[in-house]
Amino acid sequence: MLESSNKLATTLFLLSLAIALFGAWILSSKAGFETIGLVSNPTGTVSASVQSTIDIFLKNATVNFGAVQVGASYDTSVNYSNASQFLLRNDGSVKVNVTITTTWLWTSVCVASHFRFNVTNASGNTSVPSNCNNYNQSTWYNIPNSDDLECSPLIFPSGAVCNLNFSDGNDYARIDIQVTVPTGESAGSKTATVTFTASQA
Repeated sequence: MLESSNKLATTLFLLSLAIALFGAWILSSKAGFETIGLVSNPTGTVSASVQSTIDIFLKNATVNFGAVQVGASYDTSVNYSNASQFLLRNDGSVKVNVTITTTWLWTSVCVASHFRFNVTNASGNTSVPSNCNNYNQSTWYNIPNSDDLECSPLIFPSGAVCNLNFSDGNDYARIDIQVTVPTGESAGSKTATVTFTASQA
């Protein structure tokens, strides 16, 4: 009788152990499936719209020839008396076209050929095209006068600087200035204001 009770107890113990192990395996398997089910790779989208801005800046804004002689011509392309060129930079977010006008420099004549400009790429830049609306790089052109229509018909050099890039490192244009002192010009300090006007290309 005691032997039967021991066998029954052993059988029940082994059966309980088997059920417990089977239950543990089921729970473990379910936990594994649930963990795998929680792994995912959702994606999101970030968007932004950059506004078109037109913004030009003169890094070199002064051209000073110093003392000049009556009847002589001077230009910044040969760096006369260390006079620097205008250095124009596109700080906006679009390519731009730029026009150039000036007030009178000389008092004795109103001849545009006494005050001229040319546009080239600044050192290390390739932004300015070699031909810009019939204005060619390294060619001298009269700067249109914005003061007096009767003395000099106002002909805007539309696109004298055209498609000037905005990407950093390739956003500069160099504008050289040439002056010829009229033979009848009086002594004294002479100053003109050169205006650069940008529009989206």
